[in-house]
Order: sequence, then C-alpha cells, then structure tokens
Amino acid sequence: MQTEYFWTPIPGLELPEQLPGRLIVIEGTDGVGRSTQMQLLRNWLERRGVAVHDTGLTRGRLAGQDIQTAKQGHTMGRRTQCLFYATDFADRLETEIVPALRAGYVVVTDRYIYSLMARAAVRGMEQEWLRKLYGFALKPTLTVYLKISLSALLPRALAAGGFDFWESGMDYLAEETLYDAFMKHQTALLAQFEAMTQEYGFTVVDAGADIQHAFREVQRHVWPVVEDMVPAGSGAVDALHEPAYSPREERHEERRLLSDRVREVLAALLEESE
Repeated sequence: MQTEYFWTPIPGLELPEQLPGRLIVIEGTDGVGRSTQMQLLRNWLERRGVAVHDTGLTRGRLAGQDIQTAKQGHTMGRRTQCLFYATDFADRLETEIVPALRAGYVVVTDRYIYSLMARAAVRGMEQEWLRKLYGFALKPTLTVYLKISLSALLPRALAAGGFDFWESGMDYLAEETLYDAFMKHQTALLAQFEAMTQEYGFTVVDAGADIQHAFREVQRHVWPVVEDMVPAGSGAVDALHEPAYSPREERHEERRLLSDRVREVLAALLEESE
C-alpha cells in the first residue's frame, strides 16, 4: 500500500513509500454489525492463505484499559475523551498496525479515526482541531462503511441489550430518557458518517440487508485490493462465490435472525403502547 498520511506522521515513525501489507477499515455506528463482518472477512481471507491481523478501538496496551475505566465513572470530559482515544490509536498504529503492514499482513480494523472524529464532532469539538489531532493516521487502502438507517438500527440496539450510556450520548445530551438520547445521538452520528462518506471516499455497503448479502458486497470490494496477495491457485471466481458460512453456521444464523425479528415485533408493540 502507498504510505500516505492525512496530515503529518508521528515524530520518529519513518516509513518507506510503499508497505507490503494492506489496511482495510470497517466503519459504521454502534450495533451495525461490524464485528460480524470483520470475523467473516478474516475467516475468508485466511482460508485463501492471506495473513490477517485485526484490531479495534481501545485494544491498545497503553491506554485501552484506562479508557474503559474512565468511562465507568461517566465523568470524562469531551476533550479528555478525545485525547484518550487519540493516545490509544497512536499506540496501536505504532505498535500493531505499522509492524503488521511491514510484515505483509492485511490489517483489518474495527473502526478508525472516522468514528473517533464523528463521536467528538457531535459532542461539539472543533472539526479542524480533530483533523489535525488525527492527522498522523495512515490513509487506509479501503474503508468499508456499513450504512444503516436509524429505524433498522433501533431493533438491533434493543436486541443487543438496550441502550448504553455512552452510545446514547448521555454524557452530553440533556434528554429525559436513554431512548430519546439514543435517537438524537445516533441521528447526529449518522449525519457525520454521511458527510465523511463524500469527504473520505468511503465504500458503502448496505448493512440493513441480511448478513450474507452484506458480506458478499464486502468481499466484492475487498477482493481487488488483496487479490495479488493470494497464493497462486486460489482464483477470484472461487473466492467471490465462497459462502460466508458453513451449513451448520448458516442454520445458527437463521435462528439468530428469527430471534431478532421477534424482538423487533415486540419493540414495535411496546412503542405503540406508549
């Protein structure tokens, strides 16, 4: 991949013009299905003989656990939150992402600076300050944005256990209920992602579709950027027609989807009763 930064690199982190690996970002709001698509993508690439390293927000050793601890208190300020996440990202970039790219891995990351910037922007942080704060980030080879409507996202949030304090923006919104905060916060986040789609050239995949269909779209966009890394004998036609699941996994997924639909109906009935 071409070594390009959004602004300026981390001091002392000198890289060649080309890195043998690829950097693929899976973006999208909370509950959109990023983890599922990442796992499917990793399995698919590894079955084709491609070395994969996956990472995600707050997984760094330097600040990851401290971010989780700070969020438990519900008192972390907006700018402190930005700097905490930027520290975690810088640590993972230097100690995980860059070494894996140097070694020729496909690095698949669950969210990137885009989520961090969107979260900070809806909390009132200055756009130019955010662009410079995260300007040390490498430009990804491909950014897949899992796009979903708020109406499709709501049942998934309920099925996953309800509304989270931070994912509902309760740290900065003065709404009476988590539901109201969630709707307002996610509406603002989705608007940020929509604007970033144009600015940063996201590749959009419909996350409102079933998982198999969404993954086929992910495969179709990922294949051109990794095809030259696949060992000889693994053709594109076979790769793009390979199912996301084994028959046993597919039956399990069908049961999960049925359970989700039942929850959606119950959520709709509850909303009407209110």
